[in-house]
Amino acid sequence: MLMTVTDRAKEQLKSIPDDKMLQLSFDRGSCDIVNTLYEMKVVPKRDPADYEKILDVEKLSILVDHDFEEAYDHELTIDFANNFFVFKNKNQTFNNRIGLRYV
Repeated sequence: MLMTVTDRAKEQLKSIPDDKMLQLSFDRGSCDIVNTLYEMKVVPKRDPADYEKILDVEKLSILVDHDFEEAYDHELTIDFANNFFVFKNKNQTFNNRIGLRYV
């Protein structure tokens, strides 16, 4: 399993048009525990750059960096709570609250 999207998050993401995809940007810290997602945006669908790849999750196309699995221990859950998206992996819940930005 690479990524899970909870029902609450799916409800928030269902308005993304078919010609768009999600792009997740993360800051790779100096140690595994500080890998932090800092941005989630809706962008026009495109082919990934050399350092990116596209994951198809729950009928969503999600653009991530090629080393996504390594950074998140092969597991990331996207949830939605208190008007923000919340990200978790098997080791931690990330502190940042992220909204959805359309580009």
